Amino acid sequence: MLTPIFDPHFSGASFGFRPGRSAHRAVQVARRAVDDGLCWVVDVDLDRFFDRVQFDVFMARVARKVDDRRLLKFIRRYLEAGVMVDGVKLATEEGMPQGSPLSPILSNMMLDDLDRELWQRGHRFVR
Repeated sequence: MLTPIFDPHFSGASFGFRPGRSAHRAVQVARRAVDDGLCWVVDVDLDRFFDRVQFDVFMARVARKVDDRRLLKFIRRYLEAGVMVDGVKLATEEGMPQGSPLSPILSNMMLDDLDRELWQRGHRFVR
């Protein structure tokens, strides 16, 4: 349900976990940029980035494009579902679960503003 709402509006530089895009295509685009004269390639590791996502900030981004309160409630409940540690359920107050089928689209939704900011500042990049 989220992909048709968000994916068409994601930055053209975003290749991660998107329909019709791949890491191979991202490498082709990066190689073309180098052939065009760019001389820097930067690999950014978003270590623990998704562990620190604030639920309210993320939900505000989602609500910009999603009017369906049931869908918003579902996403919020997914974020707040908690984690199991040694058989005990612990509450989650921040962070975005990774590894589920929903994770890639949520991650791209979170990174889209960063993509747009970099693009507006004139940075050519591939993510």
